[in-house]
Amino acid sequence: MALTAVAVTMAFGMTPGVARAQVADPLAMTTDPADREVMAEAASAIAGRSPDIARLDAVLAKLPRPTPLRGMVQTVRAGVLASAQATGPAVAAIEEALRLLPDDPRPKLVATGIYTFSGSPQRAADLLIQASRLAPEMTRHFDRYVVMALTGRLTEIGDRSRADRLNARLGEIGFSSGLAPERSTAALSRTREAMRMSTGASTDEAANLVTTIGDPDDLLTLYIDRRYAPLWPRIAEWAGADLAAQSRRYLDELRGDWAAAADFDTATPYARRLSRLEAYPAVLGLFLPMFDGIDTGAAVPVEARAAGAPRGEGVFLAPIVARALAHQGRYDEAQALLARVATTVPADDQGNGLNLDGAYLQLAAMETDWPQVLTRADVFLDRAKRYGSNVNRASVLLVKAWQACALARTGQSAAAEPVTAEVLLDEALVPGAAMQMYVCRGDQAAARALVIRRLADETTRDWALRYVQPTGSATTTPLDRLTDPVDDAVRTAPDVVAAATRVGRILPNPVSVGLPQGFDPFRLQPRTTPLDANAV
Repeated sequence: MALTAVAVTMAFGMTPGVARAQVADPLAMTTDPADREVMAEAASAIAGRSPDIARLDAVLAKLPRPTPLRGMVQTVRAGVLASAQATGPAVAAIEEALRLLPDDPRPKLVATGIYTFSGSPQRAADLLIQASRLAPEMTRHFDRYVVMALTGRLTEIGDRSRADRLNARLGEIGFSSGLAPERSTAALSRTREAMRMSTGASTDEAANLVTTIGDPDDLLTLYIDRRYAPLWPRIAEWAGADLAAQSRRYLDELRGDWAAAADFDTATPYARRLSRLEAYPAVLGLFLPMFDGIDTGAAVPVEARAAGAPRGEGVFLAPIVARALAHQGRYDEAQALLARVATTVPADDQGNGLNLDGAYLQLAAMETDWPQVLTRADVFLDRAKRYGSNVNRASVLLVKAWQACALARTGQSAAAEPVTAEVLLDEALVPGAAMQMYVCRGDQAAARALVIRRLADETTRDWALRYVQPTGSATTTPLDRLTDPVDDAVRTAPDVVAAATRVGRILPNPVSVGLPQGFDPFRLQPRTTPLDANAV
């Protein structure tokens, strides 16, 4: 968890001028003569991208009184300690900073990162909302990765209303304006918040917000749940009964973001959406070249200039591209890609390497290579154990679900029992892991019962309603051939259909199948040559 950059960039003197104007400067607030003698040393100790904990401790020892200057030092100490995985001391430092600087957003922003990755996502969300009210401009520049992790952890513990409030607030201040998925998530959260108000005016507001939701999968959340039935006519009018019109618009939006920025941040959601539509040739044609040259550190050609981003940044895109290769039967190339990207992950950022460990496991599962699944699961879980609560629970449970299935498939039923129990213990929070395990093992009865239970629970109903929708996915891998018949049988079981139609609806045809008519993913790409001198 690299919080040092957050602590330093957000803290005390390195924020943009507009953001600085929104908060008081602890240095300017320092009036105590003894503190003023230490002020220059304190400012020097927190400067730079990698503050030294020994220097910070030495300065702190000279600031025994509860003053703003001590709060400033403690804020930066907390970030440094968190980056060093010293969670206990980091929490103690940031709690003191929060008390000493109650009206300063910077301790709240650093605390958000600490609490997100130390098992307190609700407190993290509340602090981030507070910071957004104290200094919206500063909060708008907060770390995207932390926010995504935070909202994911809130969802994992079932606190979706708090996740919606947070996303809605971040959307209000413009935080989500950077990337299409965040823009859509914020719009979906605002829509659900409006519907929770349960008034005629709020329903009208929610209907107006439908047009701001970009991702058709976000629209689908509303379109199949009876809690949002008043919005169904507006969604159909705007996106089409099969959401195809919105699918085309969203692809245009994602492609435009990538063509403009040409970086991994914008490539990843675009590649993910193309993969969702099973446009694997497009994924490979557009994004595989971005990894050219990364294993040698050689200069990256301008055609793939996004690969020149900071080392390790491709860990989020690489698994998507690797799975696309596997769907095309190119398993060896998929493995080789992950191996090359693994060499770029910095030694101090191995937590992100878990994305690659999970991708290796997924490739093994796609081939139904159960011994390899077990090997890869052990690697992932061993690394995850070292990082503790920094790793989101859902990822760990999904790996354990694969582990439980692989143990059962290799005749190790006794060894599978405790792993199975652990997955089922969190069924109400991460139902997808339990379903994956049941379907992989071919247990239709248990899978049907799980879906029916989750349909009855408002917290997990959206997941269950998505699961029962018809799918037009192609059967391309050994895993597909093993699990597709089980999924189809569960979705169409009379008791499942009856439970689903009581609280939602099952659409007559699949949505988001294939590229929309007329959409050419290769039509608009990042420029490969500089602008002509006479272009402007």
